[in-house]
Amino acid sequence: MKLFFYFLLQLCLPILAFSQEIDVVHQSLNLKFDWHKRQAYGTAEITSRVLKTTNILLLDAAKLSIEQVKLNTRKVKFVYNESASKNALTVFLDKNYLAGDTLLISIDYRTTYENKSDPNALWGSFGKGLRFFEPTSTTPNKHKQIWSSGEPEHNKYWFPCKEDIADLHTTEITATVEQPLMVISNGKLIETTVNVDNTRTFHYASDVAFPNYLVSLVVGEYVDVVQKTEGASIHNFAYPNEIEAVKATTKLLPDMLAFLEEKTGFKYPYKQYSQVMLQDYPFPGLNGQHMLGMLSDNYIDDYGVHEDFSYLWDGIALQALAGQWFGNFISPQSWEDNWLNAAFTQYFAGCYTAKNNTNAEYLSYYLPFEKGTVMGDWQAGYKHPIRINLQKDTIGFVNDNYAKYRGALVLRMLQKEVGETNWWNIIHTYVKKYAHKQFTTDNFIEVVNAVTGKSYQWFFDQWVEAIGLPEFKVTQVYNLPKKELELHVWQTQVVDTTSKQKQVSYFKGMVEIELDNNIKQIQLEAKQENVFTFHLAESPKMLNFDWEETWICETKFDKTKEEFLYQLAHSKSVLARQKALDALVAIAIDSTIDLASKTQVETAIKNEIQSKSYWRYRMYALGALRKISSKTPSAATEALLLTLINNERSWLKASAISFLGNSAAIKYDDIYIEALSDSSDRVINAAAIALGKTKSPKAFEQLLQLDKKPSWKSQSRISALNGLQQLGDPRALEFSLNCLKDNTSPRWYLATPVWDYPFAAVNTICALEKAEAAYPILFDRFTKSLTENDLNDIFQNVQLLTMLADSRGKEVYAALRIKFVEDALLMEAIQNYENQYLENLKK
Repeated sequence: MKLFFYFLLQLCLPILAFSQEIDVVHQSLNLKFDWHKRQAYGTAEITSRVLKTTNILLLDAAKLSIEQVKLNTRKVKFVYNESASKNALTVFLDKNYLAGDTLLISIDYRTTYENKSDPNALWGSFGKGLRFFEPTSTTPNKHKQIWSSGEPEHNKYWFPCKEDIADLHTTEITATVEQPLMVISNGKLIETTVNVDNTRTFHYASDVAFPNYLVSLVVGEYVDVVQKTEGASIHNFAYPNEIEAVKATTKLLPDMLAFLEEKTGFKYPYKQYSQVMLQDYPFPGLNGQHMLGMLSDNYIDDYGVHEDFSYLWDGIALQALAGQWFGNFISPQSWEDNWLNAAFTQYFAGCYTAKNNTNAEYLSYYLPFEKGTVMGDWQAGYKHPIRINLQKDTIGFVNDNYAKYRGALVLRMLQKEVGETNWWNIIHTYVKKYAHKQFTTDNFIEVVNAVTGKSYQWFFDQWVEAIGLPEFKVTQVYNLPKKELELHVWQTQVVDTTSKQKQVSYFKGMVEIELDNNIKQIQLEAKQENVFTFHLAESPKMLNFDWEETWICETKFDKTKEEFLYQLAHSKSVLARQKALDALVAIAIDSTIDLASKTQVETAIKNEIQSKSYWRYRMYALGALRKISSKTPSAATEALLLTLINNERSWLKASAISFLGNSAAIKYDDIYIEALSDSSDRVINAAAIALGKTKSPKAFEQLLQLDKKPSWKSQSRISALNGLQQLGDPRALEFSLNCLKDNTSPRWYLATPVWDYPFAAVNTICALEKAEAAYPILFDRFTKSLTENDLNDIFQNVQLLTMLADSRGKEVYAALRIKFVEDALLMEAIQNYENQYLENLKK
């Protein structure tokens, strides 16, 4: 009968049925949860305003079981086409409703789709709908928890709704959970009701309209760690045993909020902001939900660890907070315009790290990551404009690297193009003009043009609406009689004839060059060759093209050893100096180089290491020295390394220890043993590995004792295992097996030996060639995980068993195929793991 109504609808009401007839004004959810079935069930009430005469209502719903639908208080007929990707739920109204009428639809439903972990991404994945967690035999410390994934159009997997980014509405969410669990959602917590059955009901409401994809829900056991700012309160929801660590990790959040207020010229628009930590949530997360930031619980560190990694995690927190400006109270009219939100949140994260850790940190860490990601996509053949025409393409791109990283790089180029004063006027004008409104990319372009007083349409046509990557070949010629320098810039890129995308043949725009001690601007025209003339009294000692690597491009600019040595010593750009280091390393390891030249290069690199430059740059220089040094350092290099170990801290000290430890010389063992007491876990790990390499008779007991040193998430244990792996002492087997058996100690859940101690234990066991001793432990755990059906546990055990490469491991993949024979995606993942296992067997 339902199918009959569905086909009748399509035959008789084609215009009414498939056009948007309503505007959702308010969405209310009343929820409870079945942990055993991993389902939510409840009632969704949707208040909407009729836009155009209609007698039906179309809603989105994916994998839901619809029990009944009411219009006001009366049941009405409906058809639910579960296979439809859009407008799956058709509600038949009792009459024709006119434009301006208000409808209240009530839907009783339950979820049937479970958002499961991705076996190919055990460090975290988004998925669709609600993800459930409970303690398991593999991971007894797992928190009982639920979280939702909504972006871009995945909220329909846990409640019926209108998945239209342009349709803004207010929300009200009421959810009942057993104590001591709590509910965290969008808006303000109105009340908490304690019920007689040992449950609590949480009631949240947001009176500010926002897009449906930002509707969020978290259930778990948390403690609210509150920070106060001048205009808003910040709520950090921490696990009860991590309160002090949460304080350490989030200490800069009030400063971040003040920074964004200053840079956007607009006060934080809400009374509060919440941050909640989640299991199995990927790094770096999304841009931030409405009044809420959902972050991986791997984000939480103690004071020492967070100090070492502030450049990394603080940027992630800043992105989620920036999403409250860019995505919430400034909202795109369509997904094709959402790139601006992703780009601005990444952009401001870079700005904050430059403010907090100097511009050298942005240039030497953020920028290489952003450009490396973008260039990697390009070289892999993944190419599309930043803004995609959604009439031709799906919204699968909205969270890809183009929107986030390429978009942020384009904003930085625009900043240089228009100048600092214009740029910040553009930001302030844009935010003020579109606060609590929706925007398009064209609106942003209009602001840029209005503030600057000229058209920058060409810039957006080039970098946002088309594809292309400029490849520059740069040469310089100095004419002594004329006292003139000629700079030739060729664009050598070739248009991709196989692509149907709009392409840029030649690029235009401003490029900054470093000419001796001056920064100059040149304006490229869109042609194959550009020539620039500079009147100079003598030939320049240094010329750096695109000196801070602002452009998304590839550049070939040949220079002599002497030019690179001068660049290394005198450039104002950390990137230009790093580029000089790379070039000089290539020269120094060339077998044809003479000893004097190699010594000259080595001396220059050592000067950089001993300079007062930013620590990350000095660490980069130390890495360059390591590349040109023999395994046994010279007396001069040894003295330098010992000085660094005595005087430096954290990353730079750890790098010096690793360099020295590469010699495996036993004479340094006491230095490494002393470093095992360092306050930085980075230093301790480097020292443990170096000590293991010495094969010192003191090493075994020292490394074993290291496991007793208190550390965040068992880092001391990881360091001990890493050292024992290098030591190769067979007595380490018992300790390694005990670490593997222990599944209750604190840990990160990142599925990597660097950060996850069970994986470090397996590495050590394999190094001792005792995989057969570990196999029964893991196979028993794997068998239990199959019964409990937690995908993350199952494939975490599979990954560990794959690393072991025991000959009995074939039974693992056979069991997996039997269990998941009907799931094509899981079968593909199983095949990938088995292929890796077979490769490991060969080794």
